[in-house]
Amino acid sequence: MKQIMSFALLLAFLAISPWQITAADGTSGEEPKVLILYHAEEQTQKEEVPVLDMLAGHFSSEITIQSIEEAAAEYVKGDYTHVIYFGLGKRQLTEEELFIVDQYDDVKKMFIGNYFEYFKEAPDLSIRDYRHIDAVSGEGKMFDLKEDKDMMLINGTEQMEVLFEGQAADGSYPLIFKNGTLYYVAVNSITGRISDIVGESLFDFFDEEKSPPKKLIRLEDIHPRSDPVLVKQVGDYLAERNIPYAVTVVPVYTNPETGQRIHLSQAIELVDVLKEMQKNGASLIQHGYLHQYREDETGEGFEYWDVENDRPIFQSNTDEVKLREDFATDEEYEDFVRNVGLPYEQQHIYESIVNGVYEMTAEGLYPIAFEAPHYSMSQTGYKELSKYFTTYVGQIQISDRTYDGTFVPLYESTPAGLHGMKVIPETMGYIDPENDKAVDEMIEQADYAAQFSDSYLAFFYHPYLGIEKFDEVMIKLEKYDQYEWVDLKEMDHRTEVDGMVVETADGDINVSRPMSVLVAQTTKDLWWASIPLAIFLLIAVAAIAQKFRKRKTDGEFWGKQ
Repeated sequence: MKQIMSFALLLAFLAISPWQITAADGTSGEEPKVLILYHAEEQTQKEEVPVLDMLAGHFSSEITIQSIEEAAAEYVKGDYTHVIYFGLGKRQLTEEELFIVDQYDDVKKMFIGNYFEYFKEAPDLSIRDYRHIDAVSGEGKMFDLKEDKDMMLINGTEQMEVLFEGQAADGSYPLIFKNGTLYYVAVNSITGRISDIVGESLFDFFDEEKSPPKKLIRLEDIHPRSDPVLVKQVGDYLAERNIPYAVTVVPVYTNPETGQRIHLSQAIELVDVLKEMQKNGASLIQHGYLHQYREDETGEGFEYWDVENDRPIFQSNTDEVKLREDFATDEEYEDFVRNVGLPYEQQHIYESIVNGVYEMTAEGLYPIAFEAPHYSMSQTGYKELSKYFTTYVGQIQISDRTYDGTFVPLYESTPAGLHGMKVIPETMGYIDPENDKAVDEMIEQADYAAQFSDSYLAFFYHPYLGIEKFDEVMIKLEKYDQYEWVDLKEMDHRTEVDGMVVETADGDINVSRPMSVLVAQTTKDLWWASIPLAIFLLIAVAAIAQKFRKRKTDGEFWGKQ
């Protein structure tokens, strides 16, 4: 009887998903509608556009990006509230291109870089010289750029309101200034820390209220071979102090010598630790599926970038590599990329995401965001990823030219280049065990980031380094106790893969699964229920067989009479 009851309870349980908690619906007001027009003639210049996109993405998710040439060819005026012109090229603009910007005479505008003095809103401005600057001052603060940057010295700024000044060897000069609703940035490159200054000026440009910094911890590269004792130590440390945190999980570990794969389902003790951490407030992030592409060890290798050839994942790791030099013409290579490379990359990413989400959720682990191994992924990859996740954590690879170039603003952002995904930044780095000054360098980064509005003091830590090193970082971060720790579950996130949905809001997690997946995963977790069920079925079959044999025997007996 108990066996039958157990089976009945199992069937009832199948209809209910654990963590089935409904999140409250959020509402949002009307946000700015932004147009970014850029003029860039070289590939490296174009790579600065995603930087500006991510800076603006903190203030609006409604961003349109066009080259000035494309916009002039279309000649259409949109209903934008803010227009930003980003002049990177050295060619002077045509009358048609100037008109594209000038026609927006009833919205806020910002001019960055070359040739803004030719627009009708800047008739009295002109460039008189250039200077190298190594620092920027503004709002009562001094920002060290850590490098020399070029800025333009502009005539006609006497009546302007100066927001930030560049610090040169011979004095200070207006760097970012405004006249009513018109804003000017006197640099023609926003790489490096200049980007953070521009980002801070956007609070004024978008008339956005400023908030204090916040803190975020991420425990990194937890895979089936991770030591559960060391992982638990850090988790317990944070739980005892009521500090929320995130954990990035790699569902499969691959032995680089044998090729043997170890799945989460085989790491029972580690899964128990992760489930306990999740129960105590940790937010789980899917960190790829294998964290490798070729034969590197899990945690060391790339997964979404062919680092050996510095290009996207266009082929299987066992196929003979085909590069541009293997084709007679550019057109033939482009056909290969279009018809073979891109479809393979999309399928590679899809299978990685699906397998990872299903293997994690099968163990009761629910990923609410994604992070690419080594922050490396192509622009096509981000577009594919956005179909399944609404949140990305870490830094963003800004072009397909090379993986060796990532960026993230100091604050959250929903840029156009991420196709609806929000990026939550990492700003402090991590502890490199081979760098004796790693902790001090992280705190120096925190000191810098804390000067900016809405910024994150965010870092990641590998638990295999032990609790002592982690404690050292946490003690030094006590100087920022006035800032709150971020609980990612308090934000809205959504993971959706083939009908499997994980959502968060206000600290709750809601999980829904197709019935086929729910049955498979629940029966896997409740494998013990299959034993009484199997016994019950065996007894039933035996009884039916016995009854059938008895009837047959009785029939034969009465036939002989």
